[in-house]
Amino acid sequence: MSSKIRFVLTILIFFTINSGFAQVVFESNADTSDFPHLRDKIKDQSFFIRLDSNNFDAYVKRAQLYYQLGEYTTAIKDINQLIRLNPNSADAYTNRGMCNVFLKNTKQAISDIDIAIKLDPEKALHYLNRAYAKSEVKDYKGAISDLDIAINLKPDYEKACANRGYAKEKLELYKEALLDLDKALKLNPNYFEALVSRGHLRYVLKDYSGAVADYNKALSLVPSLRSYGFYKYRAEAYEKLGDTLNFRLSIEKAETFKQDSLVPMYNKTK
Repeated sequence: MSSKIRFVLTILIFFTINSGFAQVVFESNADTSDFPHLRDKIKDQSFFIRLDSNNFDAYVKRAQLYYQLGEYTTAIKDINQLIRLNPNSADAYTNRGMCNVFLKNTKQAISDIDIAIKLDPEKALHYLNRAYAKSEVKDYKGAISDLDIAINLKPDYEKACANRGYAKEKLELYKEALLDLDKALKLNPNYFEALVSRGHLRYVLKDYSGAVADYNKALSLVPSLRSYGFYKYRAEAYEKLGDTLNFRLSIEKAETFKQDSLVPMYNKTK
């Protein structure tokens, strides 16, 4: 594999892992940029917990807020309280697992999600999360097996389809990966992360027109995107098509964000 293709795939990996792979129960539409507001909400839930140390709902909400702030160790402390109050809470185990993933405690993460699956084997989310944990230790075949189960349980699970495409891409099953991304986008045509991933994969497969189409649609959804890699490879796709003007415009944009490296900073919450 050429160094150029390896670099393209590195960008594909970055976008998919950091933007599209994990989906935990804690996800919400809260604006995580408003940190003082989140801190105030934490104070509210802490007050309820002081009034009642067994307030399950307050622990759930406070753990979610800590998770949104990226304070995973503190979130785990509240999740441990949830497990104390309800040892059969599968959601608590899957959320603790994902906190451990982000803390790089992958072995513990997989163990937690294993428990969640044992408690609730029909919930597709748990298999999606375990696939993410497995991807962290490069067990892509294991990740695909979990994603197969998730999709069987929930055929319209676009995130599982996109993530399976990611895992297949890691195994260099490019055409199969493309089919999964196509399915994800059929289910959700405005799935930003899947569009970016498919754009890069189409570039690798030398479908430059398709790559440009995906890049441009992704950019229409998130016009504030800041990513050197994104604009660089859009520029190269335009160059392959002989579109000199758009090549120059894209490469100039890439240079603007060179210091941002591969970091896609966009205003998008889930």
